[in-house]
Amino acid sequence: MSARSKSFLEGMRKKSSWAVIVLIIAMVIFIIRVLQINIKNGKEYSEAVVLQENYESSTIPYERGEILDRNGNVLANSEKTYSLIIEPNNIRLKDEYLTATRAAILKFFDISEEKLDEKLAIEGDYGYYQNIVQDLSYDKVREFENYCKTDEGDNVVGVYFETKYKRNYPNGTLACHVLGYTVDGNVGQYGIEGYYNDELNGVDGKSYSYMSGTDGMASETVPAQNGETIVSTLDMNIQKIIEDNISEYMQNTGAKQIGIIAMDPNNGEVLGMASSRVYDPNDASNLQALKDKIVPITQEVEVDGADETADSLISVEKSTEKSTEGVYLEGSDNKKKAEKSEGKSTESTTESSTDDDDESSSENQTTEEKKNVKTEEVDYDFSAMTDEEFKDTVSHFTKEQKTEALNYLWQNYCISDALEPGSTYKAFTIAGAMEDGVISDGDEFYCDGSQTPVEGESPVYCSYRAGHGTVDVKRALAVSCNDALMQIAEKEGPETFDKYQEIFNIGSKTGIDLQGETTGIKYSAKYLHPMELATSSFGQGVTTSMIQMAAGFCSVINGGNYYVPHVVKRLLDDDGNVVQDIEPVLVRKTISKGVSDYLRTYLQAVVEEGTGYAAGVEGYTIGGKTGTAEKLPRGNGNYVLSFIGFTPVEDPQIMLYVVVDEPNVEDQEGSGAGAKLFSQVMEDLLPYLNVYATNSDDVSYDGTDEAVSADDETVTEDDTEADISSDDAVVDDGTDDSYTDDTSDGDSSYTDDGYIDDSSGDGAYTDDSSEGDSYTDDTPDYSADDSYSDDSYTDDTTTYDEDTGGVADYSDGE
Repeated sequence: MSARSKSFLEGMRKKSSWAVIVLIIAMVIFIIRVLQINIKNGKEYSEAVVLQENYESSTIPYERGEILDRNGNVLANSEKTYSLIIEPNNIRLKDEYLTATRAAILKFFDISEEKLDEKLAIEGDYGYYQNIVQDLSYDKVREFENYCKTDEGDNVVGVYFETKYKRNYPNGTLACHVLGYTVDGNVGQYGIEGYYNDELNGVDGKSYSYMSGTDGMASETVPAQNGETIVSTLDMNIQKIIEDNISEYMQNTGAKQIGIIAMDPNNGEVLGMASSRVYDPNDASNLQALKDKIVPITQEVEVDGADETADSLISVEKSTEKSTEGVYLEGSDNKKKAEKSEGKSTESTTESSTDDDDESSSENQTTEEKKNVKTEEVDYDFSAMTDEEFKDTVSHFTKEQKTEALNYLWQNYCISDALEPGSTYKAFTIAGAMEDGVISDGDEFYCDGSQTPVEGESPVYCSYRAGHGTVDVKRALAVSCNDALMQIAEKEGPETFDKYQEIFNIGSKTGIDLQGETTGIKYSAKYLHPMELATSSFGQGVTTSMIQMAAGFCSVINGGNYYVPHVVKRLLDDDGNVVQDIEPVLVRKTISKGVSDYLRTYLQAVVEEGTGYAAGVEGYTIGGKTGTAEKLPRGNGNYVLSFIGFTPVEDPQIMLYVVVDEPNVEDQEGSGAGAKLFSQVMEDLLPYLNVYATNSDDVSYDGTDEAVSADDETVTEDDTEADISSDDAVVDDGTDDSYTDDTSDGDSSYTDDGYIDDSSGDGAYTDDSSEGDSYTDDTPDYSADDSYSDDSYTDDTTTYDEDTGGVADYSDGE
């Protein structure tokens, strides 16, 4: 080898050595740097890598809490269902995939070929998710999954199932208004579902998988948190008894509507609450539920020219004008709804008019002329229609009218509607007067058949126009003497009378744990002029909800304790542990125990000696008060019949309030519908409640254990008054809501609270003057031959009703 070659090789060796050394140094530096980065920022970079990787996640739905009755019976629950999801893009990857998957879906699921093919053809991002069948049972899902494991189903791809919960009401329509219903997204509407929506709902869980830096694919699951279970105060059997009696009455007799509330008077728990407006919360928007009901629907009628006397006139040219004329006695909340409905109708009229203007010039000229539209609320009696008539009628309703009809159906009549209570109100008048020392047990009043609150104006008549003669307080309530009640209210004066209206929570919400409660209307002391004071004493001119009357009445009979009515006892977690006990809330003391004891015996006399005879149940001591309120406009022959009562008198265990609105009988006023239905319901309830028959002779009160005076346990509103405040009272200013009736019949005979006894004319309490039966009263100065007649009064400009006896044409006293 030449010297030159040796020199070249030596140089190459040196260069190679240095290259290796440099490479080694570089590798060491790189490794050191990688270690430094990994120690300092390794976690951050790992997370970044994971975020860039594809991963799968799915939602685990929570289960909405159950609603139980007080005995653990399920009233509402959630059933697990499945939805069929397909991925059209993946299914179309191969023809064999498409053929096999399409055939399998058609074989196992109820879907048409046309709809399936339409879904399978979807492309783009939407081609990876199509929900095509819902509410599948697990049995159906399992059957399909087992098929896919066979050789025949081996090519089925792009199909999976999502789990969800569907709200279920296993008892159908039972307690529908107390329960309410849900819409998509687990949003409760009305009832317990709406009021306790947050408690019933839970939190969805999550299951997801991702690429792990060390273990490859990893997965994690965050379990769902289910909603709380609600234990209600309802007794399912009591609820069923009430609803069965309502249904029987509606089938055999019929009425515009019926409401019934059953409560434990000693703690405010609602044991049952129902009305005749039933619907199935499993399918709450089904208009078929209207079929057997009378439903008010707002509609528009075009009026030629300007009718200055028409209510709710709306000018097409001035669509913003909305009339608020007319008297609303359905409570302040419903008045606003009526005005809102009128506003909607106005907009609809304007829109249709605008459309017509665009179509032709001739129509444009027509709309330029001033037109008026009268908005009316018409009662549609769907119960009288054939199936075809019903279908045709509903098909012509606008979307707004259908919504209005359903809202009427969903509203809880027992808390959302306001009505004149009539003579049931007399218990409050007497209780307040006795508590304040204005009257005492045994005080007497002379009834000559009428009172004239405002000198020179028409008199207000008693239910018995010939006059009851001299009656004491007990007898005045028993025979429902308006004359005596007006005298009592006059002795109280506006301030004292209104003080007890507020103490009994009239004009304010009770605070019941249900959505949609109304307040009703009352006169405040400022507007209790002589005429308003007189008529309010027996429940005319004031409106209340059923739950207001029920809660106040419970305090009258339980010793004077006003409890917030409530429908929920406790909340439980998913494991059945108590999360919260809903304790009874004592708001205030309304009257003393002594006054309460007196009132119970007075109310017992109503049933055993007076107008409430039809409410009696053989073998039981029943106390209560009848009510017969004439509806507006006065003189139309339409009445609300009611009875509010309790048993046993000596130790009340249940309070029952029954309201029958416009019973389908020839003589509504004298039908005694409320008392009779009360008796029927009680006959079914008492054996179930294990309330044993009692001897009425054992029930009495001599007034020795507690004096009745203004100084004795005077009611004051202090810091113990929970959530109910008289500051929220809705009052009537006495100027716009005068109750006028110019359709009176001066020679119509009148009843006392609707008790009829046709079986005997000898000493029986009857309200039918045409039969010539005499009314026998054992109070002093009362003639047994005074018959029910009104020939002592011939002024045909004034009317009165059986219980209220209210004149038609009285002023507000201003």
